[in-house]
Amino acid sequence: MISHDLKLPGSEPPSAFQFRLGGCKGVLAVSRELQGNDILIRPSQEKFSAEHKGLEVIRPATFASASLNRQLILVLTALEVPGNYFEDMLRSQLEGMRAAMTDSQAALDNLTKNIDENHMSLAIASMINDGFMKSREPFLMTLLQLWRAFQNKNLKEKTKISVEKGAFLLGVVDETGLLKGHFDTKEKQTDEEKLKNLPQVFCQVSEPKTPGKYVVRKGRCIIARNPSLHPGDVRVVNAVDIPKLHHLKDVLVLPQTGDKDLAGMCSGGDLDGDDYFISWDERLIPPVINYEPMDYTAPPPTELERPIETKDMISFFVTYMKNDRLGHIANTHVAWGDKQDSGVLDHRCELPLLYCLIE
Repeated sequence: MISHDLKLPGSEPPSAFQFRLGGCKGVLAVSRELQGNDILIRPSQEKFSAEHKGLEVIRPATFASASLNRQLILVLTALEVPGNYFEDMLRSQLEGMRAAMTDSQAALDNLTKNIDENHMSLAIASMINDGFMKSREPFLMTLLQLWRAFQNKNLKEKTKISVEKGAFLLGVVDETGLLKGHFDTKEKQTDEEKLKNLPQVFCQVSEPKTPGKYVVRKGRCIIARNPSLHPGDVRVVNAVDIPKLHHLKDVLVLPQTGDKDLAGMCSGGDLDGDDYFISWDERLIPPVINYEPMDYTAPPPTELERPIETKDMISFFVTYMKNDRLGHIANTHVAWGDKQDSGVLDHRCELPLLYCLIE
């Protein structure tokens, strides 16, 4: 019903939606158990009571191509991923974009490998399939030049290197409870033991070159969330096939079990609308397996023993603006990480210290 009303593309409806419903917010995932117009809301999704019951859809879950950035490359380098891997990936991407300007097959390959969230690259690819590039149609050639210029801009400013074996997906929770979460044995483990006890995820993604075809990824992967500044923000996981989760497509299903929240270990993420980077490229699996994660536990909220007044809201807003330093922290982190021999493992790259340096 949502797909029909919003005229969403594709033959199948999305598997999840970021939503608002009265005083509730978060992500709704398709279920095999519910019938009709039923919706189940988790207690944690209800932020306040409201009479309004209209379903407001923020965005649907879609497939987007994965890409690296400066922060993620720094973290992976600190975890001992060889730097020449990134150079090879960058060189391959530049050569592919150069070939895409003259060869229609190269253009199709690159456009279907680098899919944006709005799927504009697929729209350009459909025009090439219709024969517009063979005639060098001016509008299409201008679109291709703009696409290449935008890709180059992202490479120069953000080091946005495409990862062919990966995806950028909306995170949802495993309602079945079958995925194994993170469990800390409190003992020092060897790399072999760490690999044996990896937390599990489920990832079934579409094949861009074959519309309507989906592949369940299996084996070791890395997951992360932007921005990733701490070495523990990149987690090595084991992607498994769970038949009871086959109805979930183009989303990253994370476990609800374990002693630590897997989403929370990825830069303090959650499953209320966060997107996650996942890659099954063996070259990006770091030799250092699952560095100790940072503690992202939020401080307890301020409790007032009286009704909230206008001055309280003003004070909260001013404090929020003073502490809104994510961009400054990210830039300072990259600068120190580039400067120090130990990269982001240097003590100057610790997030509390960075905040103090900015202040």
